[in-house]
Amino acid sequence: MKIDKKRVPHILLLLLMLSVCIQERAIAQFGIGAGLDIRSEEPANGYGIRLEYKFFELPVAADLRVRLHGSYFFEEKIIRFENRGIQSEVRESSSAFDVGAAVLAGVNVGMVSPYAGAGIGVDGIDNNPRQGVTQYSRIKEENMFWTALFGAEIKFIPYIKPFFEYRFVQLLNTGDIDFTESERLSIGVIMRF
Repeated sequence: MKIDKKRVPHILLLLLMLSVCIQERAIAQFGIGAGLDIRSEEPANGYGIRLEYKFFELPVAADLRVRLHGSYFFEEKIIRFENRGIQSEVRESSSAFDVGAAVLAGVNVGMVSPYAGAGIGVDGIDNNPRQGVTQYSRIKEENMFWTALFGAEIKFIPYIKPFFEYRFVQLLNTGDIDFTESERLSIGVIMRF
């Protein structure tokens, strides 16, 4: 049997396409991660979790994924002040949370995988003075938000990817709180399986 040399490139291309289509998916579809979150307002420091699912992929080039994420922030402080010679203090505890969903698009560039996305969610704050004078009142509020984000994962350990991420958050219909925009920085690790 003699093979025509003009058909060899076509046969090789066909074999390459079949191997890409038939091979088992070696790329992780699910990801679960955790990290440290820093906000631009009080309380500033907290923790975050995320759950991701990759639903579309161009092998070796790019991917699309959906994410569910949540963060919790807590701070307790004592505020001291003087009024007409009387010193007072207020012990204040502040907590905040956010939960949301986002759609992300990423590309693969060597050991770094940058991504960007947009999403929606709910942000809540509970600012509660525990003792002292009554001029500080409790603020408890929840607001819808939209977010734009970008970040990158570093791929030097299989299945475990350190990441960093910046999120811009725009709150909708705020009431008692004095900010409508917020920024978040997240640093952590995501496991893909």
